[in-house]
Amino acid sequence: MAGAPPREKPILGIDLGTTNTCVAHVRNRIPRVVPTDKGSLVLPSVVALSDRGEFLVGGVAKDQMVTNPKKTIYGAKRLIGRKFNSVVVQELRSYYSYDIVEGPNGEAAVALGDEVRTLPQVSALVLEHVKKIAEAFLGRPMGEAVISVPAYYNDNQRQAVKEAGRLAGFEVKRIVNEPTAAALAYGFNRGLDQKILVYDLGGGTFDVSVLQLNGNVFEVLATGGDTFLGGADFDNRIIDYALEAFWRDHKIDLAGSPIAMQRIKGAAEAAKIDLTLIPHASLELPFIEEKKGRPLDLRLPLSRSQLDELTVDLVDRTFQICDQVLAEKGLQPSQIDEIILVGGQSRMPLVQEKIRQHFGKPPRKGVHPDECVALGAALLGDSLDQIDSVTLVDVLSMPIGVGTPQNRFRRLLEKNNAIPCSRSFRLPPPREPGQPIELDIYQGDSDDIVDDEFLGSIRLPAAATGRRVDFKLDEECLLKVVFDDPEQGMRQVDFATRDTPEALRRALAERAARHGAEPSDPEVRRGGGLFGWLRRGA
Repeated sequence: MAGAPPREKPILGIDLGTTNTCVAHVRNRIPRVVPTDKGSLVLPSVVALSDRGEFLVGGVAKDQMVTNPKKTIYGAKRLIGRKFNSVVVQELRSYYSYDIVEGPNGEAAVALGDEVRTLPQVSALVLEHVKKIAEAFLGRPMGEAVISVPAYYNDNQRQAVKEAGRLAGFEVKRIVNEPTAAALAYGFNRGLDQKILVYDLGGGTFDVSVLQLNGNVFEVLATGGDTFLGGADFDNRIIDYALEAFWRDHKIDLAGSPIAMQRIKGAAEAAKIDLTLIPHASLELPFIEEKKGRPLDLRLPLSRSQLDELTVDLVDRTFQICDQVLAEKGLQPSQIDEIILVGGQSRMPLVQEKIRQHFGKPPRKGVHPDECVALGAALLGDSLDQIDSVTLVDVLSMPIGVGTPQNRFRRLLEKNNAIPCSRSFRLPPPREPGQPIELDIYQGDSDDIVDDEFLGSIRLPAAATGRRVDFKLDEECLLKVVFDDPEQGMRQVDFATRDTPEALRRALAERAARHGAEPSDPEVRRGGGLFGWLRRGA
């Protein structure tokens, strides 16, 4: 990018994380993180409604999690873009103190006071807050942004994040995958010729991507992940361990007390962080409950080796996914030149030791795991429309296709297809003579549509039989379907489902109910989410 004129309108790079949000900008070709209003480089991704009816964002919202747990929303990234009735959301409900409810279009939403707020609305409050911080810090309006998402987000989730950006007042120029943004932060303008693996273990999701770097050309070779595996799951193991210990000692179940659970959650996260640096920590929570008028304390020592035993299966799952991604391209761990760590949970000593054992080399230390995604997103934003811009070749993380009359999944766009890409096919006849053609669109790794994510549906008259339909993925991995409607001419539908008419939503809900049997795979039933789908599709 040397010699390119500066952009007239600077673009923010935003890493909207499960736990924290980080914002960066580029000045004089150098990316820098924007400090928050509290001086930190990250903002807690927490939104709360105060007793006075005011919205609080960031650290001040996190501070009231113990005293006001019902009105404090955290971990929204795990819920955004998901259907309320999905197995994943129903599993998550028991882990949050606030109320997860059904939104106006069947999506997961939250109850805040007397109102129901969608997850894009909640995330927009975080994005609006960091927008104000950046504008104050940089001294100018900042209306454009590149926002990162987990590589394994489906179309619904990507659309929801883009909607959150719009609600916050941004023109979202691009949605970029987090591992790809991290690779940009690592390799931009360094003239590298390397094959790298980005290991992204954040607060709520795990992503892995293998990229070929050649100068400022960043080609994603393969990607995979699990949107139900992250730091929060490590915290939950400590929480469950603490609850079991308290029950064993006092025969009292603290899970029924929202305030006690928030205190335990905070102590579990703090102990986990301490154990990245020291071998022993403890959970110290005085007067967490009382029995027969006598105050009871929770005092629980926790060692690094105990934490490793509690969570080693979670760490092992990340390497199963790494091996699957490498196998898709016929690669061996020894062929990876560098491993880049992203996400706060990647600091765990067990993770770093397992990486050294698995790949035969330690991870790269020169990339900040909390900041690199925002820095890379800012670099991508700054390069847009520049003559000597970054060349980014990304891939589709999960297949997209249509449902068959036998409730099977017919793939049209395959996993790891380079994007942008398109695929055309001819419309089949209606399922019953004289009835409209119903084209149900899904995304996922399973051959059974009941286990895949429903994106939406197209309904056409029977006269459309044999006409061409184009499935198109843009550079943000967002789906557009173009087709010739005999009654309305050429049409384009941008998914997700909420963009379809209300009458169609009701019809889709009825059809979903008919196909609503729970998946039998135990990985999904116990919260394995997309990891379970990945295993079945392997």
